[in-house]
Amino acid sequence: MTKKFHAGPVLALAVLAIAIPALAYQYPLSSTDIRSAYMLGTRKDSVTSEFFAAYRHNFPAPEAGPHVAYIAVATPYAQVVELGQSAQNPDTQQAGIDLANKTFPFVVRVGVNVTATYPGPQPATASSQGELVPDFGNDFKITMLQDDKEISLRSSRVFVLYSNGNVGLNSAQITGAVIELKYDNEDIDPNGKVDIKVLTPDNQNIRTKFDLEPLK
Repeated sequence: MTKKFHAGPVLALAVLAIAIPALAYQYPLSSTDIRSAYMLGTRKDSVTSEFFAAYRHNFPAPEAGPHVAYIAVATPYAQVVELGQSAQNPDTQQAGIDLANKTFPFVVRVGVNVTATYPGPQPATASSQGELVPDFGNDFKITMLQDDKEISLRSSRVFVLYSNGNVGLNSAQITGAVIELKYDNEDIDPNGKVDIKVLTPDNQNIRTKFDLEPLK
């Protein structure tokens, strides 16, 4: 007797498995991950904005002192989305080739706004020249923990922001900075949560947690 095989449910499950993207960030990225992330970035629409919403936590301005405006994380996948978003002439196929051997750390970014009380009032005398430049890199103590254990920092850098929106133009007024910290993916459990703490020079203690499991 010939047994009949009903492929319908099996095929449906197979299609469903392909259609649902993998959750929990992972590294290294597959070629499929790179292409899908890059294409998401090139959309530059509400879908791209909604993707990034889970990667950033915003904070209100304090009564005094510097304003830690946001704390954000960028997984390797999110960084490829950023590259697609910033591309002037996006080419998904070429991006898949160019990014295949690129290494991506786990990134934390802290956005800081200058206020009337940070770094302080500007010099009022006629003989005073220039403006007070905050020492963003040393003024803010940033740590990332997982399961109450501090994760070792690989490197950090500061991007100073100016009133005209450019970086590094001394003739414009400083409005803030983005402090960027890089960590090794191997030191992070992708299925857990990370606790990021920022201590400001006036002892504000800004703290937030990111659940990595829903991220990519």
